[in-house]
Amino acid sequence: MSHDASKVQMGTTLSNIREVSNKKGTIAAGLAVRLKSDDTISVALADGSLMGISLGKDLSNTGETAIARKGIQVPILLTNGFTPTKGAQVNISDTTGKAIASGAGATAVNAFYSSGALSAVDEAGSAIADGAALIDFPGGL
Repeated sequence: MSHDASKVQMGTTLSNIREVSNKKGTIAAGLAVRLKSDDTISVALADGSLMGISLGKDLSNTGETAIARKGIQVPILLTNGFTPTKGAQVNISDTTGKAIASGAGATAVNAFYSSGALSAVDEAGSAIADGAALIDFPGGL
C-alpha cells in the first residue's frame, strides 16, 4: 500500500516531537483525555482537567491509554459535520472529546490545526466516519 497524505492512522503522530505518558483506563485514539479527581480518565469537561490527546491503547497491553501531553501533528477526531481550517485554534467538545467548532459546549485549547480535515483509519485500516485533523500543541493543551 502506498502513502496517502489525505489519510491519517489514529494512534500515531506524524512527528517525533511529542511527550507521551500512560494512564490506567481506556479512551479511544483521537479524543481529548481528562483526569478525574479519583485518578481515572474521561473525555467530559465536567470530569476534570485536560491532560492531552489519546493515542489509544498502550502497546504494552497493560490496560492503559497512551496520552500525548505535548506534540506536533497529533491526530484528533472531528465532530460530525465539522471542517477545521489549517492555522485556526482548536476547540474541544465538552462532552465527546472531539474537535468541534467554537461556541456553546466547546472549550478552546492551546492548540492549532496543522491540517484541514483528513480521512481517518483505525489501527486495522478501517475507515472512521467523521474523519480527523492534525493539531500542534508543543507547550501542552
